[in-house]
Amino acid sequence: MSLLETLLRDISSFLNLSSSENINSEPVQKYYQGAEEILKVLKPIILNAIFDSEITSDEVLSKEFKELGVSVEELLQQFERWQPLSSKAYFVLQVESLISEIRNSCLDIFRVLKSSHQHLPYELSSASLELHLQKIKHVGYEQTSSVIKEAKRDQVGNFGPSSEILLRIAESLSLNSNMEVLIEAVALEKLKENTAQAEKLAEVDCIDQLIALITNMHHCLFLKKQSPTCSSVPTPLDFICPLSLELMTDPVIVASGQTYERSFIKKWFDLGLTVCPKTWQTLVHTLFIPNYTMKALIANWCELNNVKLPNLVESTLNQVYPPRATKVKKLVEDLKSKSNNVKLPDLVESTLNQVYPPRVSKVKKLVEDLKSTSTDTQRVATAQLRLLAKQNRDNRIIIANCGAIILLVDLLNSPDTKTQENSVTALLNLSNIDNNKTAIADANAIEPLIHVLKTGSPEAKENSAATLFSLSVIEDNKVRIGRSGAIRPLVDLLGNGTPRGKKDAATALFNLSIFHENKARIVKAGAVRYLVHLMHPAAGMVDKAVAVLASLATTFEGRTAIGQEGGIPLLVEVVELGSARGKANATAALLQLCTNSSRFCMMVLQEGAVPPLVALSQSGTQRAKEKAQALLSYFRSQRHGNARRG
Repeated sequence: MSLLETLLRDISSFLNLSSSENINSEPVQKYYQGAEEILKVLKPIILNAIFDSEITSDEVLSKEFKELGVSVEELLQQFERWQPLSSKAYFVLQVESLISEIRNSCLDIFRVLKSSHQHLPYELSSASLELHLQKIKHVGYEQTSSVIKEAKRDQVGNFGPSSEILLRIAESLSLNSNMEVLIEAVALEKLKENTAQAEKLAEVDCIDQLIALITNMHHCLFLKKQSPTCSSVPTPLDFICPLSLELMTDPVIVASGQTYERSFIKKWFDLGLTVCPKTWQTLVHTLFIPNYTMKALIANWCELNNVKLPNLVESTLNQVYPPRATKVKKLVEDLKSKSNNVKLPDLVESTLNQVYPPRVSKVKKLVEDLKSTSTDTQRVATAQLRLLAKQNRDNRIIIANCGAIILLVDLLNSPDTKTQENSVTALLNLSNIDNNKTAIADANAIEPLIHVLKTGSPEAKENSAATLFSLSVIEDNKVRIGRSGAIRPLVDLLGNGTPRGKKDAATALFNLSIFHENKARIVKAGAVRYLVHLMHPAAGMVDKAVAVLASLATTFEGRTAIGQEGGIPLLVEVVELGSARGKANATAALLQLCTNSSRFCMMVLQEGAVPPLVALSQSGTQRAKEKAQALLSYFRSQRHGNARRG
């Protein structure tokens, strides 16, 4: 009965959400209406069932109602957590699954009631239940999640999801403009950050795939806008607002140095967004200033190509008499030539740097230069591709589509140190997109990356380790990297690299250790000794080291090495003095050590672990509390067992 009462309360709470402003936007509203329709049919059934002892004592129905209650509670939480800047794609994946579960549970309950309970009040009679059953069967609900999953699978292939599929998903998610697509991307990045902090690695992988999907959607919208059929004269890329994808009429510069249409960036800031839509950089402020130089360049281009600007902007330009682009460039060169002491205002410098952004043709030329037999040409080309790949996602997509990846992989074996360094860094930047991760691995990059890890400059080694980490986000690559011999050079970098190199190595090793087979390899390569040393606060790597040790502690070899290398006292110290994340991982490692070895258990107790564990069990993160409580419970059970034996 208490189960049914809880279920009834959750249904009532859900139905009361109809007055909430948060659910009035699409696609949230249509999902709410679908779920509402089902739960309105279900509510009177639950109400009558509470007072029927025949139903409340039925074990089959109790199990069905319990499963239904879990789904309804989770659905309620999803809608209560929804905010206007939440991810629509992630919300849809969660909610569609829950609505489907609730619908199926309701149908199962109605069928059981019809077949097994003949002496029920009219509201639960066979005829009434059949009517309710048909109502729920005919409730329509979206199935966007299946299209999203299909598109995610297509991303693994060479061509990715079609533009038709991407536009269909955008329509289903009510992503009706490029700005809304970029807002979705920001929401997913924030969700990924929070999920990674909670160490939900499977969810992080799913969110990464959604980010790649939304990136492809943005690129699709951009290409559609740039299609020759849209305009007889293609608009230069630097004149297009990254938010509106339209020719700018009132360009302004924000703190990141990027230029946007005033009304669009103002709307972006008004929504509470504080990242640059193009670079994803967190902005130090949300002020913006007019970009008169860009206005002048746009006006000049419009004049030359007979493209008419809106009258308001045209009159504004006439009032300020801005110089033409050629005059601006000449002025800059004159100022530079007259005196070395003349420093141009940052506004002018940043504007001129944006005037001629990289075109596809330029990238193609650089890719051709990678094939050159001249070392100098290759060095320059790899350096420019490295910088372009760092700037933004659009560049990464263009560079990959122009065939640069396989050539950059070949140049990892270049005898020229700088070319090798540029190539591995360019690949690292390109790997920020999931499709590129797959393409880099498919280009047989793992062995050349290991070669760089062994023989490269300090910076090349760091970036090789970081690239291997990036590739290892994809599950199959964890296996390939582990079996390709990467672990030993990563451990060498962990022990002997620069501070940044050690951090990159630790991050890569942690991700590789998720695949169980790699844990023994990491231990055998001698990583535990270095990790224990890095748990000293002076090393500045406590959290990373403890995270890897907690993963390795799930194996016999890992636990043995931690004990032999003197890791237990330091783990106890982290439980007492470490960060929230460090405490959780250290406790997880100690739990593995104690529950699998009475000798290690005694050592942990001798180090005075109980007081900090008690404190953690009361005030730590949810994961830390659970681990601390489990370990304290184990200590108590061991003490009682010893007392009985005594």
